[in-house]
Amino acid sequence: MNKKEIAREKIITEAGKVFGELGFKGTHMKAVANKSGMAKSSLYHYFLSKEELFEAVVDREAKYLKNEIIKATAGVTDPCERLKAYVFARMKAFNRSINLYNAVRTNYLSHLPFIERVRAKYEKDEMRMVSNILKDGVRKKIFDVPNNELATIAIVTAIKGLEIPVLISKGTANIEKRADQMLTFLFYGLTKRE
Repeated sequence: MNKKEIAREKIITEAGKVFGELGFKGTHMKAVANKSGMAKSSLYHYFLSKEELFEAVVDREAKYLKNEIIKATAGVTDPCERLKAYVFARMKAFNRSINLYNAVRTNYLSHLPFIERVRAKYEKDEMRMVSNILKDGVRKKIFDVPNNELATIAIVTAIKGLEIPVLISKGTANIEKRADQMLTFLFYGLTKRE
């Protein structure tokens, strides 16, 4: 990386911290410049606006989340274990990606044109990953999924329900236990087996 790329990456890192602390609305470019150790005017050589900078922060967090999920699920051949690995990795990485959460889950940023693009891409990636795990489980005769699309939506929706406790507790202490219980319900249902 050249000097400009290094400086840009540092700005994105520091901006992520400021946005995470103050939110989009409360963040000013001066605060990001101060945190980055540069003059506010210098910051504008890298990012033309607060919106452009926030987009870079959110994009980095989305890539981080996706990479963590890919790493956690790579080489896991059992579909049940891969779905568990997916959920656990997603929740741990999500806990670190508060700006991404704000971008895709809240409506107060909907006035920003890139937010809908981020939301759509994030949703599409998540649906595709879960759908592929389900298809693999059906192919291996482990899952019985009559409608992959509906099952994918149900699972993704259930996973999203785990996000609130993570945000409230600011950590993943009980997330594996909650995720494991949710997955047990998904795998075995609620009805009593003989």
